[in-house]
Amino acid sequence: MGYRDLTVLRGVTLEIVPGEVLAVIGPNGVGKSTIVRVASGRLPPQSGRVGINGRALHELSPSARAQLVCVVPQATNLPPTFRAMDVVLMGRTPYLGWFETESQEDRKLATEAMALTDTLDMAERLVEELSGGEQQRLLIARALAQASPIMLLDEPTAHLDLRHQDRVLGLVRRLAKEKDLAVLLALHDLNLVSRYADRVVLLSDGVVRQVGDPEQVLNPDLLAEAYGIRIDVVPSPVDGKPLVLSAE
Repeated sequence: MGYRDLTVLRGVTLEIVPGEVLAVIGPNGVGKSTIVRVASGRLPPQSGRVGINGRALHELSPSARAQLVCVVPQATNLPPTFRAMDVVLMGRTPYLGWFETESQEDRKLATEAMALTDTLDMAERLVEELSGGEQQRLLIARALAQASPIMLLDEPTAHLDLRHQDRVLGLVRRLAKEKDLAVLLALHDLNLVSRYADRVVLLSDGVVRQVGDPEQVLNPDLLAEAYGIRIDVVPSPVDGKPLVLSAE
């Protein structure tokens, strides 16, 4: 995987299954966002293939891909003069024909998505009036309104406060279980990964170093080798899950 002549990742084989949250971790620039772009079809792999239920992703039309895969990007330039509700309704675009406008059902799904992400009270506000965290929650609402069985999230908590980090990732995990979503999550925060991921992929030096449950991958030796610093991992006093601490 890479960009033109630049290879970012080599020999990557990953599978996301329904009902699972798969987190991708690793140092800055290791290729977490590249995996999200390739999995969404925005970036073609230099070799190999991306398949959904046995079908190659590149064989599908853009609207067909969008009905199967929704993406919450790391950052985006939302139209500043759009209302928040208009942004969320964009998630229904793959289901509309030429010159077709949103139905009552589309608006119902958008409203439900905004309620789930705590954005319904800003439905009539302009994007330019919203904070970075509010816009990030709006992007998640848009993805939920898209109602795709596969959800890809690239650093979705980057602009969120602690309360909304827990609320958003808890929601994503719950929806993965209740709606049988397959979720790929690229995250920097290893303690959020510990709490919300079912499986973890550790990237380092252009390859997959380890795949497994959080207890297997959030290992101090593995993490120290990948990140180049001393790391301690202890059981959390709250839930016993791995708690990652810098030892430097």
